[in-house]
Amino acid sequence: MTLLRLISWPYIRKHIGRWLLTVAGIVIGVAVFAGMHTANESVLYAFRQTINRVAGATQLQITAGETGVAEGVLERVQADPDVRVAVPVIEAPVNTGIRGEGNLLILGVDMLGDRSLREYDFGDAEDAIDDPLVFLAQPDSLLVTKTFADENGLHVGSKLALRTMEGEKQFTVRGIMRPGGLASAFGGNLAVMDVYAAEKVFGRGRRFDRIDLAVKDGVRVEDCQTRLEKMLGPGFQVEAPSARGAEFESTMRTYSLLSDLTSVFALFIGMFIIYNTFAIAVTERRAEIGILRALGATRRQIQMLFLTEGAVSGLVGSAAGVVFGILLARAIAGYISGLLGEVYGVPQRAGEISADPVLLSAALGIGVVTSVIAAFAPARSAAHVDPVKALQKGKYQVLSEGENRTRRVAAFVAIALSLACLAFSRYPPVVYAGFVLMLLAALLLTPALSLWISRGLRPVLKILLPVEGTLAADSLLQAPRRTSGAVAALMLSLALVVALGGMARASYRSITRWMEVALNPDLFVTPSESLTSRSFRFPASIGEGLRQIEGIQDVQFVRDARVPIRGTPILLIATDISDLRKHTRLPPVAGDANSMYRLAAEGKAVVVSDNFALLHGYRPRDVLDIPTPKGILRLPIAGIVTDYSDQQGSVLLDRKLFIQYWNDTSVNVFRVYLKPGVSDAEVKRRILEKYGNRARLFVLTNKDVRRYILRLTDQWFGLTYVQIAVAVLVAVLGIVNTLTVSIADRRRELGILRAVGGFRQQVRRTIWMEALAVGLVGLVLGLALGAIQLHYSLLISEREISGVRLQYAYPVQIAFLLFPVILGTAFLAALGPAEVAVRGSLVEALEYE
Repeated sequence: MTLLRLISWPYIRKHIGRWLLTVAGIVIGVAVFAGMHTANESVLYAFRQTINRVAGATQLQITAGETGVAEGVLERVQADPDVRVAVPVIEAPVNTGIRGEGNLLILGVDMLGDRSLREYDFGDAEDAIDDPLVFLAQPDSLLVTKTFADENGLHVGSKLALRTMEGEKQFTVRGIMRPGGLASAFGGNLAVMDVYAAEKVFGRGRRFDRIDLAVKDGVRVEDCQTRLEKMLGPGFQVEAPSARGAEFESTMRTYSLLSDLTSVFALFIGMFIIYNTFAIAVTERRAEIGILRALGATRRQIQMLFLTEGAVSGLVGSAAGVVFGILLARAIAGYISGLLGEVYGVPQRAGEISADPVLLSAALGIGVVTSVIAAFAPARSAAHVDPVKALQKGKYQVLSEGENRTRRVAAFVAIALSLACLAFSRYPPVVYAGFVLMLLAALLLTPALSLWISRGLRPVLKILLPVEGTLAADSLLQAPRRTSGAVAALMLSLALVVALGGMARASYRSITRWMEVALNPDLFVTPSESLTSRSFRFPASIGEGLRQIEGIQDVQFVRDARVPIRGTPILLIATDISDLRKHTRLPPVAGDANSMYRLAAEGKAVVVSDNFALLHGYRPRDVLDIPTPKGILRLPIAGIVTDYSDQQGSVLLDRKLFIQYWNDTSVNVFRVYLKPGVSDAEVKRRILEKYGNRARLFVLTNKDVRRYILRLTDQWFGLTYVQIAVAVLVAVLGIVNTLTVSIADRRRELGILRAVGGFRQQVRRTIWMEALAVGLVGLVLGLALGAIQLHYSLLISEREISGVRLQYAYPVQIAFLLFPVILGTAFLAALGPAEVAVRGSLVEALEYE
């Protein structure tokens, strides 16, 4: 601690700007880690809070996936001797149409029995409903929260327009709930209506979303759960309300995994920025270290001095990173909420940030540990400084041939092991091991590769600017350690940009090809603005009416809903397979096209998506057990096709089977095919004229749907653009740090250059050229490493994340974009250090060392 106070603290004060650059490296890593994980936790927390607040005193919930629970099931449950109360519930988000409000979560309940499960706190007498029977007798009744009422100027008796399945209808606010408990669910954007009115509003027919219940006193919840499961059969799920949170967490798994990978990379990059800074500090302070060693300081004391500096820097940077991470989480949480709502159709509203102390403490600890690890090699190097050689300028930086050879041998061993892992790529842990070994090999080779590329750049730089270019190249060649850390950080950051960009490009290509085959209807008629929302459903009669409209050749009825298969919610798509064969023939990945569609049309088999088969381990002719209200539906898999309808995969079966086993004729989407030569705009006008005022109905053209899907894909790969920003920041930090020390290390050289007639502009250009060279070396290595990382990313995505087989497609456009971005950033980063170099005292420069 004495050395820290007497030696380190004066050095930090003298070079406060450089120390802040060091701290900034760990700030970036910790902020990304804390921000992304806090945002994920906040979305999960908000969803769980909504579940808990809506559930109230509910002990068990009965569902049948997204297909709903028939009214007859409610009577059977209510008659069970263990059940104290059982009430039906319909729950769905609705777009209010009010600017800035977004979705309103509608809760349909039976007010007579529901008050024993949920507390409705009305506060003031004028806000309360006098009699639940009056509320039930008026199907236009709504209860809203005080939060929602105050934001929109509503009071008891106010009217609120909602688009229902019977057209736009006016609803009357008949009660206002005080904030807290149920009224604080979904960020306060909650409204309650009668469950039977909700059946009409959402087109549910005679079905509820679920049944909430509480058991009688003295009855164990587990015993009642077992009893109901046996009574209802495998087509129903009887679970505690908290199980819905687990399902949502499973839904978020893909995004969470991508967040984890990005966070780890950000910390890794921050570690190399710190390593580079401390390696430079050791180089710059080698004379000071030599003096300390000559005065009796032990190697252990020197090593502990630098490790303590690393810990202190890490603590300061981590604390700042946690603060910035929380701010970042506020922006990311809203983005994730919107993304999951769009992609999965899952209602959630992250109105507040859940700052988990354990997570933030972990982020703080990880930042400090990362800093100490990054400082370990430079600290060890400082401890082994030879006091005699410490004053010999230029000797300390040179890479020895033996050291270089050892690194190369270790790197080639890692490459060989990584290639061996590819032979067993069907096992995800082996793929991850291969990926880590590949990164290790790249890092081991970075100093040598930087040196070789710098040698190749020397003639080019000399041609461009004979004096300045030569000096810049020689600076890189003489001090490879000084630049290797900055190059490694930039390389890793750019490799991640290339990998994410390549995955986005491959996804765009595959999705575009899929849309050309699968999404070929001229028009899509939906009950919601979002294709992923299944809150509203059409009666089948709408489809028959569409067929009678002039210009329409054919109409396909599509019903889709998630059902649990092996405990995972899988999208079930029910349609007329024989009709689908006429218009859409998805080429099989496995199986015979003719036989698989014929068997599926006959109700003897199903067709599954490729990602479902990969993620869940199914093959053609395997028997799939699908839980239904009438028992298990066992059908063989006749074929596997490419389909991007859902992240967890999809199962296609004939609509006649769905109606038979689920007793549900409702429809989510009508796919409309027009007669040749008929304008889609004209038919869209005719559909809206016929149904626009009578039903909740949206007509989307083929182009509208394709734009919508590509927009979702853009949102999904939004991290690519965030990572480009991180890469630019890494370039600034690394290059400024490297050039600052390069100038300090070459003060005598630069002083001699000016003493013999060199102009200030020549010195500036030398520094600029050196910065551009560092940026170019990092670019070359980053783009090369990105090409390899993209291959591993596609394997990990296929095996662990999406189950989608994406073709390798190097993001050439992003690579070309990175050249001006990184080189421009390098030039801007060099402006400050260049001015420092030319403004220094010539006399002091010549006296240096």
